[in-house]
Amino acid sequence: MAAGVYLVVAVLGAAFAFTLTGGELGRLPLARARRRLRIAVTGLGQSMGRTRVVSRLLGDEAWSWLARRMGERVRKAGLDWDLETACGAVLAAIGLSGVLVAAAFASPVAGAMASAAEVVAVRVCHADWARRRRAEALREMPGIYRTLSVAMGSGETLTQAVAYVGAHARGPAAEAFSRTALRLRCGETTDEALERLSGELDVPGTGLLVTALAISHRTGSPMRDLLMRSARLVERQEEFERLLAVKTAQVRLSVRIVCTLPALMVGLLSAISPDFRAGLLTPVGMGCLVLAVVLDALALAIIRHLVRGVL
Repeated sequence: MAAGVYLVVAVLGAAFAFTLTGGELGRLPLARARRRLRIAVTGLGQSMGRTRVVSRLLGDEAWSWLARRMGERVRKAGLDWDLETACGAVLAAIGLSGVLVAAAFASPVAGAMASAAEVVAVRVCHADWARRRRAEALREMPGIYRTLSVAMGSGETLTQAVAYVGAHARGPAAEAFSRTALRLRCGETTDEALERLSGELDVPGTGLLVTALAISHRTGSPMRDLLMRSARLVERQEEFERLLAVKTAQVRLSVRIVCTLPALMVGLLSAISPDFRAGLLTPVGMGCLVLAVVLDALALAIIRHLVRGVL
């Protein structure tokens, strides 16, 4: 879905370059066409990036993540975009795609639904990325516990042990330890650095790990047995989470169907059926739509109540 957003941005840039060249894009040298394309897309992104909407969106974690990913992608193409420009380009692409869908189906409702679907896709992609990143960090934790146990049991200081983990491990958890080691070297206090580490590591047992490191730093005890036992407990918790995912697969599928299927049906019918769109815009149609949303929310609430304490 994120790739679809990037594709829309590329289409947007091509359309602007086509407009700037008066429809003669195919007759221009490739380098010149590429340069005009970059200028057009960058200019649009900068214009949108100065708006209040973009500044508010960048305060949201999902949109700031998308802006960083977009900046990384275009940097490979030789463009140096800041977060505001990247977010502005994505926002403009979403708006343009809505206009194109509305023009293609002769329905502003279809265009609005297409833009809304892309906005939802941003959050879905970010949630999926965060879930995969958390799972990867959780898989790293047993090895990190053991590495810390060996390093601190060998007489290394807290800064050295944390730096050793950051240098030899790979993944999100190792990146958090690398940043913590850098903060300690730059003069940040141990309590502050460990508190920020606890906020960056969104995995079970982080509080125990931070507490153990703080105690070890203050008392000089390596906490080797505690860290090794924590590694075994994290491994068991990972096994339990996999078992829970298998046992609750049907429930999670039901939740996804209840959430997505009605919206997909309404969007599809609005896009392909003029009669459905005409009926949807009437007071009775809008009332039925509101009632369907309420019933969908009620079904979701019932499912959440039934599986409370499980999911």
